Formats: sequence, structure tokens, C-alpha cells
Amino acid sequence: MVRTQKQFALKDYLFIVTVLLGAFLSSLTETIMNNAIPTIMDAFAVSQSTAQWLSTGYILVVGIMMPATAYFMDRFKLKSLFIATFGLFLVATILCGIAPNFSVLFVGRMLQAVSVGISMPVASNVLMLIFPKEQRGMAMGLSGVVVIFGPALGPTLAGWILKSYSWRMLFHMISPIAVVVLICAIAFVRNITDTKPIKLDWFSLALSSVGLGALLYGFSNFGSWSAYVLIIAGIGILAIFVKRQLNTDNPFLEMRVFKSPSFTRTTILAALVSIVMLGAELLIPLYVQNVHGASALTSGLIMMPGAVVMMIMSPISGHIFDKYGVKVLTVLGLAITIIATIPMTLFNATTSIIWISACYTVRMAGIGMVSMQLVTSGINALPKALLVHGNSVASTIRQAASSLGTAFIVTVSSVVTQHASGNHIIALETGYRWSFIVTTLIAVVGLLIAFRLVSKTTPEFEMSDLKK
Repeated sequence: MVRTQKQFALKDYLFIVTVLLGAFLSSLTETIMNNAIPTIMDAFAVSQSTAQWLSTGYILVVGIMMPATAYFMDRFKLKSLFIATFGLFLVATILCGIAPNFSVLFVGRMLQAVSVGISMPVASNVLMLIFPKEQRGMAMGLSGVVVIFGPALGPTLAGWILKSYSWRMLFHMISPIAVVVLICAIAFVRNITDTKPIKLDWFSLALSSVGLGALLYGFSNFGSWSAYVLIIAGIGILAIFVKRQLNTDNPFLEMRVFKSPSFTRTTILAALVSIVMLGAELLIPLYVQNVHGASALTSGLIMMPGAVVMMIMSPISGHIFDKYGVKVLTVLGLAITIIATIPMTLFNATTSIIWISACYTVRMAGIGMVSMQLVTSGINALPKALLVHGNSVASTIRQAASSLGTAFIVTVSSVVTQHASGNHIIALETGYRWSFIVTTLIAVVGLLIAFRLVSKTTPEFEMSDLKK
């Protein structure tokens, strides 16, 4: 039963806090390895392209698992699902912390991703179900404080830990928090959804996994003929996947949510914003450590103000969204993001650390105005019966785009660096410069789409329309 905020009791707040704490822990692991990539390269004697799979592979697996969220929420009781996913998360985190080699660390990270790919959309869906439509902006703004702050805080926290401890502490310090989440889940999480005796479409899961995997590997090796073959194959497989979803009564991923123009626009925009955000979160630590020769702690501290500002902006933008809608927020937020990213295309080995941090902070303020509210606006354009499916579709596309986009951005940096003239530092500068140019252009495309948004959305079709 949907209730207003005034009717919430203590048990409701404990439920919400538990879900948000789980979401924060899940989101934190998304970027906590970004700052540790150079350390991992040295520890296991692997290349940057290999070590990078700890981040890009993680994002991909999260994206692969997200389509199954609607199935899991329909098939299993919420409390059992929440406990199971965080049980897996705890086991995977412990495995990462004791990994004797890179292969075991990689397996642990992918198991973490399986858990996070389920738990993150579950958290968003719970908030959407608990809060009424007129308070969803505030609810998602609250969610954004933890869901966005986690990835933003990850590099800073990692830098501080790597300054004094082994990279293994990145996982050892997460494990006790995961235990707390499990205890709270047992005590406070309730079953607020109905279950259905449905079956998982394994063929659809395989199609989405293989298709996204081919695309990611192709974008990660962009420039070779094999990469182009994989990209074309990935697109073809995903086309078969979409066709299958449209021709079945119980789709693995309800693609008919795109019958709503507003949902389509906001989903595309949210995907672009994720690429722009994660691209910089990935590039800044690499740039600062490789070009400036700074420590992981320094690169983390550079990004800390941006994380704080983004955390502050999320609930503020949620309140503004509830009053005025998404269009003004998105246009202004993306404009700020573009203005702050342009100077990054001029960064070099002599650029002031303070200037780098200032640009990144302003940039994150712009993204904080946009990210969560786009998702909320898109969900509001769907019938209530498709709320969970719409959130799963939006989360999947956003996560897959993040994986493919960041892989492409890193590949641009590597390819340009290899072919750039001058010494090693100048070549690195050139590579990172072109990566920042790519992220700027992506933000510009997003701004153009933003002008076509509807400020306040309402359901744009009825469930009966899906049968026509």
C-alpha cells in the first residue's frame, strides 16, 4: 500500500535506512578500484588494459544482471532476495580481500557485480513503491545522496587507504559493513511486493550477456578489425534479444516501456550522463597519477570536494524537481557540466592541482542536478504496473552504456597515447586530452536532447495499449 511520508512509522524509517545503506555499499564498490588500478598493476604485474577489467568488467556484469531484477522481485520475497544478494556480496568481498592472484581477484569482483546488479535496482524499486508519486523526486534525491555519493567517494577513500595500507584493505574494510547490512536486513526489511510463479527466460539472459559482452570487448579494443566484427555481432545479438522481448507475453525485459516518448528520452539522457560522470571518475585518477606523478591519496583528495558537492546537490535537485519538473534542471545541469569539462581538455603536466579539483567539483555539481531526476521523470511517464520493469530497463541501459562508454573512452586514451609524438608524458597528456574531448561531446549531445524533455511527466499510455 502506498503511503505518504507523514504516515511513516519508525519501522518504515529503519527499513528505508537499511535499503539505503545497502545501496551505498553497493555503489561504493563501483569506483573504489579506479584509484587502485596502478597499484594492482604493480602487485600482479599486469597491464593497464588488463587491470582495467576490474572496473569495466564489473560495470558490464552489473548491467547484465540488472534486466533480471524484475524477474527476481516478481519471483522471490523481497526480504529473502535482499538477504541472499548481500550474502553473496559479503562472500565475494572476502574473496577479493584474500585473492592470491589477479584471476581470483577478478572472479571476486565479478561475483560482487552479480550481487550489485540485483541489489541496486531493488533499492530504487523499493523507494519508488514506498513513496507516492508527488514525493518521488525527494525520494530519489535521498537515494542519490548514497547511490551517487558512493561512486564519487570511492576514489577518495581508496586513495586514503592505499596511502597507509595494502590494496586488500579496500575489501577488508567493506566486509564488516556488509555484515551490518545483513543483520539490519534480517531485522528490518519487509516483504512489500507480491510474488508470481514465473520462470526465468534463460535464453534471453544468454542473448543479453553475449551481446553486451561482445560490444564491451569490441569497444575495449576499438581500432582493430576483430573489434569491429565483435561490435557488429553484439548489435545483431541484441537486436534478436529485443525482438524476442517484444514477441513474448512474459518478457525478460519489458521493452514496450519505450512506447512512452518521455521514458525513451530520459533513459537515453541518463545513459549519456552516466558515461560523462564515470568517464571523468576513471580518467582523473589515471591522469593525476600518471602525468603528475601524484599519489593515489592526492588524486582521491582532488575528487573529494566533487563527491561532497554532488551529495549536497542531489536532495536539493530532488526538491526542485518535485516543484518544477526535470527540463530546467537537466538543461542547467548539463550546461554546467559542459562548461566545467572544457578546461579539462587543456590539462597538462603543469596544471594546478587546485584547478583540476575546482573543474571536477563544478562538473559534479552539474551532474548531481541531473542524474537521479532523469530516472524519476521517466518512471513517472509509465503506468504503475510497469514501474519495476521501467526501472529495470532504465538501470540496465544506463549501466550497459556506462560500461561501453567508459571502455571506449579509455581505449581512445590508449590509442591516442600510442600514436602521439613527443616523450611519454606528452603522449599521455594527448591521450587524456582526447578522452576529455570525447566526454565533452557526449555531454553536448545530452544537452541537445534535454531541450526536448517534458518538464512534468504523467503516464503516456495505458496497459491495454500494449496489446494493440
